[in-house]
Amino acid sequence: MKNILVFYGGVSCEHDISVITGVMALNALKGTNYSPTPIYIDKNGEWYSGEKLFDTAFYSHFDVKKVKKVTLLPQNTELYEVKNGKLKQILKVDAALNCMHGLNGEDGSLSGLMQLCKIPFAAPPTFASSLAMDKYYTKIVLAGLDVACLPYVRICKDTFLKSRNFVLKYIKGRLGYPVIVKPENLGSSIGISKASNDGEAVTALSEAFRYDGKVVVEKALENFREINCACYKSGDRYFVSECEEPVVSGKFLTFDDKYSTPTEKKFPAPLDKKLSAEIKGIVKYIYKKLDFKGVVRMDFLLIGDKVYLNEINSVPGSLAYYLFCDTTEKLGDFIGVLIEDAIDEFIKFKSNDFTFKSDVLSFGGGIKGGKAGNK
Repeated sequence: MKNILVFYGGVSCEHDISVITGVMALNALKGTNYSPTPIYIDKNGEWYSGEKLFDTAFYSHFDVKKVKKVTLLPQNTELYEVKNGKLKQILKVDAALNCMHGLNGEDGSLSGLMQLCKIPFAAPPTFASSLAMDKYYTKIVLAGLDVACLPYVRICKDTFLKSRNFVLKYIKGRLGYPVIVKPENLGSSIGISKASNDGEAVTALSEAFRYDGKVVVEKALENFREINCACYKSGDRYFVSECEEPVVSGKFLTFDDKYSTPTEKKFPAPLDKKLSAEIKGIVKYIYKKLDFKGVVRMDFLLIGDKVYLNEINSVPGSLAYYLFCDTTEKLGDFIGVLIEDAIDEFIKFKSNDFTFKSDVLSFGGGIKGGKAGNK
Protein backbone atom coordinates (compact mmCIF):
# COMPACT_ATOMS: atom_id res chain seq x y z
CA MET A 1 0.00 0.00 0.00
CA LYS A 2 1.54 3.28 -1.12
CA ASN A 3 0.95 6.49 0.80
CA ILE A 4 -0.23 9.25 -1.54
CA LEU A 5 -0.56 12.92 -0.63
CA VAL A 6 -3.38 14.72 -2.46
CA PHE A 7 -2.81 18.49 -2.62
CA TYR A 8 -5.75 20.83 -3.18
CA GLY A 9 -7.26 24.16 -2.11
CA GLY A 10 -4.62 26.88 -1.99
CA VAL A 11 -4.29 30.66 -1.92
CA SER A 12 -5.97 31.02 -5.28
CA CYS A 13 -9.14 32.35 -6.89
CA GLU A 14 -9.71 28.75 -7.98
CA HIS A 15 -9.59 27.45 -4.39
CA ASP A 16 -13.16 26.14 -4.24
CA ILE A 17 -12.95 24.33 -7.57
CA SER A 18 -9.70 22.77 -6.41
CA VAL A 19 -11.45 21.46 -3.29
CA ILE A 20 -13.99 19.66 -5.48
CA THR A 21 -11.22 18.09 -7.59
CA GLY A 22 -9.17 17.12 -4.54
CA VAL A 23 -12.00 15.53 -2.55
CA MET A 24 -13.11 13.64 -5.65
CA ALA A 25 -9.60 12.24 -6.08
CA LEU A 26 -9.29 11.35 -2.38
CA ASN A 27 -12.47 9.32 -2.37
CA ALA A 28 -11.65 7.68 -5.71
CA LEU A 29 -8.38 6.35 -4.25
CA LYS A 30 -10.13 4.76 -1.27
CA GLY A 31 -10.31 1.01 -1.68
CA THR A 32 -7.46 0.92 -4.22
CA ASN A 33 -3.82 -0.06 -3.76
CA TYR A 34 -3.13 3.45 -2.53
CA SER A 35 -3.69 5.08 0.83
CA PRO A 36 -4.69 8.72 0.17
CA THR A 37 -3.87 11.50 2.63
CA PRO A 38 -5.49 14.91 2.14
CA ILE A 39 -3.26 17.98 2.16
CA TYR A 40 -5.79 20.80 2.18
CA ILE A 41 -4.25 24.27 1.86
CA ASP A 42 -6.65 26.93 3.09
CA LYS A 43 -7.02 30.45 1.72
CA ASN A 44 -4.37 31.71 4.16
CA GLY A 45 -1.84 29.09 3.08
CA GLU A 46 -2.11 26.81 6.13
CA TRP A 47 -1.80 23.06 5.51
CA TYR A 48 -4.26 20.62 7.10
CA SER A 49 -4.89 16.89 7.05
CA GLY A 50 -7.43 14.53 8.60
CA GLU A 51 -10.35 12.20 7.90
CA LYS A 52 -12.91 15.01 8.03
CA LEU A 53 -11.43 16.40 4.82
CA PHE A 54 -12.84 13.52 2.75
CA ASP A 55 -16.31 15.11 3.08
CA THR A 56 -17.07 18.22 1.01
CA ALA A 57 -19.70 19.30 3.57
CA PHE A 58 -16.93 19.86 6.14
CA TYR A 59 -15.50 22.83 4.22
CA SER A 60 -18.68 24.87 4.65
CA HIS A 61 -18.16 24.85 8.44
CA PHE A 62 -14.41 24.28 8.66
CA ASP A 63 -13.22 23.49 12.19
CA VAL A 64 -9.44 23.54 12.75
CA LYS A 65 -9.91 21.54 15.96
CA LYS A 66 -11.01 18.52 13.93
CA VAL A 67 -7.97 18.45 11.62
CA LYS A 68 -4.20 18.42 11.98
CA LYS A 69 -1.85 21.15 10.85
CA VAL A 70 0.88 19.52 8.77
CA THR A 71 4.00 20.32 6.75
CA LEU A 72 6.84 18.86 4.70
CA LEU A 73 10.57 19.51 4.89
CA PRO A 74 13.02 19.72 1.98
CA GLN A 75 15.09 16.57 1.37
CA ASN A 76 12.63 14.58 3.46
CA THR A 77 9.81 12.26 2.41
CA GLU A 78 8.05 12.36 5.78
CA LEU A 79 4.81 14.21 6.46
CA TYR A 80 4.90 16.03 9.81
CA GLU A 81 2.18 17.16 12.16
CA VAL A 82 2.79 20.65 13.53
CA LYS A 83 1.66 20.88 17.15
CA ASN A 84 2.70 23.29 19.93
CA GLY A 85 5.63 24.48 17.86
CA LYS A 86 7.01 20.97 17.41
CA LEU A 87 7.12 18.53 14.51
CA LYS A 88 5.99 14.92 14.76
CA GLN A 89 6.52 12.40 11.98
CA ILE A 90 3.19 10.85 10.99
CA LEU A 91 3.63 9.35 7.54
CA LYS A 92 6.26 8.29 5.03
CA VAL A 93 5.22 9.56 1.61
CA ASP A 94 5.55 7.46 -1.55
CA ALA A 95 4.11 9.94 -4.06
CA ALA A 96 1.83 12.96 -4.40
CA LEU A 97 -0.99 14.07 -6.67
CA ASN A 98 -1.62 17.68 -7.69
CA CYS A 99 -5.26 18.81 -7.59
CA MET A 100 -4.45 22.48 -6.99
CA HIS A 101 -5.73 24.77 -9.72
CA GLY A 102 -4.17 28.18 -10.19
CA LEU A 103 -1.61 30.09 -8.13
CA ASN A 104 0.96 28.13 -6.08
CA GLY A 105 -0.28 24.81 -7.42
CA GLU A 106 -0.76 24.78 -11.17
CA ASP A 107 2.01 27.34 -11.77
CA GLY A 108 4.92 24.99 -10.96
CA SER A 109 5.45 26.08 -7.35
CA LEU A 110 4.25 22.78 -5.94
CA SER A 111 6.21 20.76 -8.49
CA GLY A 112 9.37 22.53 -7.35
CA LEU A 113 8.62 21.79 -3.71
CA MET A 114 8.04 18.11 -4.44
CA GLN A 115 11.38 17.94 -6.22
CA LEU A 116 13.09 19.46 -3.17
CA CYS A 117 11.34 16.93 -0.95
CA LYS A 118 12.26 14.06 -3.30
CA ILE A 119 8.62 13.03 -3.65
CA PRO A 120 7.36 11.65 -7.00
CA PHE A 121 4.67 14.02 -8.24
CA ALA A 122 1.80 13.10 -10.54
CA ALA A 123 1.72 16.43 -12.37
CA PRO A 124 3.73 18.33 -14.98
CA PRO A 125 7.23 19.44 -13.92
CA THR A 126 8.04 22.97 -12.80
CA PHE A 127 8.85 24.59 -16.14
CA ALA A 128 5.99 23.03 -18.08
CA SER A 129 3.51 23.94 -15.33
CA SER A 130 4.73 27.52 -15.10
CA LEU A 131 4.63 27.94 -18.86
CA ALA A 132 1.10 26.57 -19.22
CA MET A 133 -0.17 28.83 -16.44
CA ASP A 134 1.16 31.99 -18.11
CA LYS A 135 -0.97 32.81 -21.17
CA TYR A 136 1.58 35.25 -22.59
CA TYR A 137 4.59 32.93 -22.51
CA THR A 138 2.43 30.05 -23.70
CA LYS A 139 1.73 31.99 -26.89
CA ILE A 140 5.42 32.76 -27.40
CA VAL A 141 6.31 29.07 -27.14
CA LEU A 142 3.39 28.05 -29.35
CA ALA A 143 4.69 30.38 -32.05
CA GLY A 144 8.06 28.64 -31.80
CA LEU A 145 6.34 25.29 -32.20
CA ASP A 146 4.36 26.58 -35.20
CA VAL A 147 1.02 26.09 -33.44
CA ALA A 148 -1.65 28.66 -34.29
CA CYS A 149 -3.11 30.90 -31.60
CA LEU A 150 -5.17 34.09 -31.80
CA PRO A 151 -3.55 37.52 -32.36
CA TYR A 152 -2.89 39.20 -29.00
CA VAL A 153 -1.19 41.97 -27.09
CA ARG A 154 0.06 42.09 -23.52
CA ILE A 155 -0.80 45.03 -21.27
CA CYS A 156 0.81 45.83 -17.90
CA LYS A 157 -1.20 47.48 -15.14
CA ASP A 158 1.25 50.35 -14.64
CA THR A 159 1.11 51.22 -18.33
CA PHE A 160 -2.70 51.18 -18.29
CA LEU A 161 -2.88 53.44 -15.23
CA LYS A 162 -0.37 55.94 -16.63
CA SER A 163 -1.38 55.92 -20.31
CA ARG A 164 -4.94 54.70 -20.70
CA ASN A 165 -5.54 56.41 -24.05
CA PHE A 166 -2.31 55.00 -25.47
CA VAL A 167 -3.31 51.48 -24.38
CA LEU A 168 -6.73 51.79 -26.03
CA LYS A 169 -5.18 53.02 -29.29
CA TYR A 170 -2.65 50.21 -29.14
CA ILE A 171 -5.38 47.58 -28.75
CA LYS A 172 -7.46 49.05 -31.58
CA GLY A 173 -4.46 49.40 -33.85
CA ARG A 174 -3.14 45.88 -33.30
CA LEU A 175 -6.38 43.94 -32.90
CA GLY A 176 -9.50 46.00 -33.47
CA TYR A 177 -12.71 45.30 -31.60
CA PRO A 178 -14.14 43.05 -30.31
CA VAL A 179 -11.49 41.62 -28.00
CA ILE A 180 -11.27 39.20 -25.09
CA VAL A 181 -9.40 40.45 -22.01
CA LYS A 182 -7.82 37.88 -19.67
CA PRO A 183 -5.60 37.95 -16.57
CA GLU A 184 -2.26 36.52 -17.65
CA ASN A 185 -2.06 33.96 -14.83
CA LEU A 186 -5.51 32.67 -13.92
CA GLY A 187 -8.03 30.03 -14.94
CA SER A 188 -11.67 29.01 -14.64
CA SER A 189 -12.64 32.06 -16.74
CA ILE A 190 -12.21 34.32 -13.68
CA GLY A 191 -11.59 37.96 -14.63
CA ILE A 192 -12.28 37.38 -18.33
CA SER A 193 -14.47 39.85 -20.25
CA LYS A 194 -15.35 40.69 -23.84
CA ALA A 195 -15.07 44.29 -25.04
CA SER A 196 -16.54 45.81 -28.20
CA ASN A 197 -15.52 49.46 -27.69
CA ASP A 198 -13.23 51.70 -25.65
CA GLY A 199 -15.61 51.98 -22.70
CA GLU A 200 -16.04 48.24 -22.43
CA ALA A 201 -12.30 47.76 -22.84
CA VAL A 202 -11.60 50.03 -19.85
CA THR A 203 -14.08 48.06 -17.76
CA ALA A 204 -12.66 44.72 -18.92
CA LEU A 205 -9.06 45.76 -18.26
CA SER A 206 -9.93 47.10 -14.80
CA GLU A 207 -11.63 43.81 -13.97
CA ALA A 208 -8.69 41.71 -15.18
CA PHE A 209 -6.18 43.86 -13.29
CA ARG A 210 -7.99 42.98 -10.04
CA TYR A 211 -6.42 39.53 -10.33
CA ASP A 212 -3.12 40.08 -12.10
CA GLY A 213 -0.69 42.88 -12.87
CA LYS A 214 -0.48 41.73 -16.48
CA VAL A 215 -3.26 40.86 -18.90
CA VAL A 216 -3.50 39.34 -22.35
CA VAL A 217 -5.89 40.92 -24.85
CA GLU A 218 -6.91 38.67 -27.75
CA LYS A 219 -8.82 39.20 -30.95
CA ALA A 220 -12.34 37.89 -30.27
CA LEU A 221 -13.86 35.39 -32.65
CA GLU A 222 -17.53 35.30 -33.57
CA ASN A 223 -19.55 32.11 -33.98
CA PHE A 224 -16.67 29.86 -33.01
CA ARG A 225 -16.73 26.36 -31.58
CA GLU A 226 -14.78 25.38 -28.47
CA ILE A 227 -13.07 21.99 -28.51
CA ASN A 228 -11.29 20.35 -25.57
CA CYS A 229 -8.88 17.42 -25.70
CA ALA A 230 -6.57 15.87 -23.09
CA CYS A 231 -3.47 13.68 -22.89
CA TYR A 232 -1.57 11.65 -20.31
CA LYS A 233 1.31 9.20 -20.49
CA SER A 234 2.24 5.84 -19.03
CA GLY A 235 5.81 4.85 -19.66
CA ASP A 236 6.51 5.44 -23.35
CA ARG A 237 2.84 5.40 -24.34
CA TYR A 238 0.74 8.53 -24.79
CA PHE A 239 -3.02 8.45 -24.46
CA VAL A 240 -5.04 11.19 -26.16
CA SER A 241 -8.76 11.54 -25.44
CA GLU A 242 -11.52 12.00 -27.94
CA CYS A 243 -12.47 15.64 -28.48
CA GLU A 244 -15.21 17.25 -26.41
CA GLU A 245 -17.34 20.23 -27.43
CA PRO A 246 -19.01 22.47 -24.84
CA VAL A 247 -22.07 24.12 -26.38
CA VAL A 248 -21.21 27.83 -26.05
CA SER A 249 -23.32 29.43 -28.81
CA GLY A 250 -20.46 31.59 -30.03
CA LYS A 251 -19.53 33.05 -26.63
CA PHE A 252 -16.70 32.24 -24.24
CA LEU A 253 -17.42 30.00 -21.26
CA THR A 254 -17.87 31.92 -18.01
CA PHE A 255 -17.18 30.64 -14.49
CA ASP A 256 -20.92 30.00 -14.03
CA ASP A 257 -21.08 28.12 -17.33
CA LYS A 258 -18.35 25.80 -16.10
CA TYR A 259 -19.34 25.26 -12.50
CA SER A 260 -22.60 26.85 -11.33
CA THR A 261 -24.88 25.89 -14.21
CA PRO A 262 -22.71 23.58 -16.31
CA THR A 263 -23.24 23.87 -20.02
CA GLU A 264 -24.18 21.03 -22.33
CA LYS A 265 -21.24 19.09 -23.74
CA LYS A 266 -21.01 16.90 -26.81
CA PHE A 267 -18.70 13.91 -26.41
CA PRO A 268 -17.26 12.87 -28.71
CA ALA A 269 -17.45 16.22 -30.49
CA PRO A 270 -19.15 16.09 -33.90
CA LEU A 271 -16.02 16.63 -36.00
CA ASP A 272 -14.95 15.04 -39.23
CA LYS A 273 -12.13 12.52 -38.86
CA LYS A 274 -9.49 14.76 -40.41
CA LEU A 275 -10.18 17.69 -38.09
CA SER A 276 -10.42 15.47 -35.03
CA ALA A 277 -7.11 13.82 -35.92
CA GLU A 278 -5.49 17.26 -36.40
CA ILE A 279 -6.54 18.45 -32.94
CA LYS A 280 -5.48 15.22 -31.25
CA GLY A 281 -2.17 15.39 -33.09
CA ILE A 282 -1.53 18.93 -31.82
CA VAL A 283 -2.29 17.84 -28.25
CA LYS A 284 0.15 14.92 -28.37
CA TYR A 285 2.78 17.04 -30.13
CA ILE A 286 2.68 19.79 -27.48
CA TYR A 287 2.52 17.31 -24.59
CA LYS A 288 5.69 15.61 -25.82
CA LYS A 289 7.54 18.77 -26.87
CA LEU A 290 7.00 20.49 -23.50
CA ASP A 291 7.74 17.30 -21.56
CA PHE A 292 4.43 17.28 -19.73
CA LYS A 293 3.61 14.65 -17.12
CA GLY A 294 0.29 13.75 -15.53
CA VAL A 295 -2.92 14.65 -17.31
CA VAL A 296 -3.12 17.89 -19.32
CA ARG A 297 -6.16 19.32 -21.11
CA MET A 298 -5.86 21.70 -24.04
CA ASP A 299 -8.68 24.00 -25.15
CA PHE A 300 -9.10 25.03 -28.77
CA LEU A 301 -11.18 27.54 -30.70
CA LEU A 302 -12.47 26.42 -34.07
CA ILE A 303 -13.65 28.56 -37.00
CA GLY A 304 -14.57 26.38 -39.95
CA ASP A 305 -11.57 24.09 -40.31
CA LYS A 306 -9.13 26.61 -38.78
CA VAL A 307 -7.85 25.48 -35.36
CA TYR A 308 -6.44 27.86 -32.71
CA LEU A 309 -5.01 26.63 -29.41
CA ASN A 310 -6.59 28.77 -26.71
CA GLU A 311 -5.21 27.54 -23.37
CA ILE A 312 -3.27 24.69 -21.76
CA ASN A 313 -4.55 23.38 -18.41
CA SER A 314 -1.80 21.51 -16.57
CA VAL A 315 -4.17 20.64 -13.67
CA PRO A 316 -7.58 20.41 -15.38
CA GLY A 317 -10.83 20.38 -13.43
CA SER A 318 -11.67 16.89 -12.13
CA LEU A 319 -8.32 15.88 -13.69
CA ALA A 320 -10.25 15.61 -16.99
CA TYR A 321 -11.01 12.00 -16.04
CA TYR A 322 -14.37 12.23 -17.83
CA LEU A 323 -12.51 12.39 -21.15
CA PHE A 324 -10.97 8.98 -20.47
CA CYS A 325 -13.35 7.17 -18.08
CA ASP A 326 -17.01 6.47 -18.78
CA THR A 327 -17.82 6.12 -15.05
CA THR A 328 -16.48 7.60 -11.81
CA GLU A 329 -15.78 4.05 -10.59
CA LYS A 330 -12.79 4.01 -12.96
CA LEU A 331 -11.31 7.26 -11.62
CA GLY A 332 -9.21 5.50 -8.98
CA ASP A 333 -7.56 3.29 -11.58
CA PHE A 334 -6.98 6.31 -13.84
CA ILE A 335 -5.24 8.20 -11.02
CA GLY A 336 -3.24 5.07 -10.23
CA VAL A 337 -1.76 5.14 -13.74
CA LEU A 338 -0.72 8.77 -13.24
CA ILE A 339 0.88 7.92 -9.88
CA GLU A 340 2.82 4.93 -11.18
CA ASP A 341 4.13 6.94 -14.12
CA ALA A 342 5.26 9.67 -11.71
CA ILE A 343 7.13 7.10 -9.61
CA ASP A 344 8.79 5.60 -12.69
CA GLU A 345 9.82 9.06 -13.92
CA PHE A 346 11.25 9.90 -10.51
CA ILE A 347 13.35 6.72 -10.52
CA LYS A 348 14.75 7.73 -13.92
CA PHE A 349 15.44 11.24 -12.62
CA LYS A 350 17.35 9.89 -9.60
CA SER A 351 19.60 7.85 -11.88
CA ASN A 352 21.23 11.06 -13.12
CA ASP A 353 24.52 12.15 -11.57
CA PHE A 354 23.96 15.32 -9.54
CA THR A 355 27.55 15.69 -8.34
CA PHE A 356 30.71 16.80 -10.05
CA LYS A 357 34.14 16.44 -8.51
CA SER A 358 36.01 19.72 -8.55
CA ASP A 359 39.13 21.17 -6.93
CA VAL A 360 37.80 24.74 -7.10
CA LEU A 361 37.29 25.08 -3.33
CA SER A 362 40.85 23.91 -2.60
CA PHE A 363 42.44 26.68 -4.63
CA GLY A 364 44.28 29.38 -2.71
CA GLY A 365 42.57 32.21 -4.61
CA GLY A 366 38.85 32.85 -4.71
CA ILE A 367 36.83 35.75 -3.34
CA LYS A 368 38.59 37.99 -0.82
CA GLY A 369 37.41 41.30 0.49
CA GLY A 370 34.58 41.38 -2.04
CA LYS A 371 37.03 41.19 -4.97
CA ALA A 372 37.80 38.28 -7.22
CA GLY A 373 41.11 36.55 -6.58
CA ASN A 374 43.27 34.77 -9.09
CA LYS A 375 41.47 33.63 -12.22
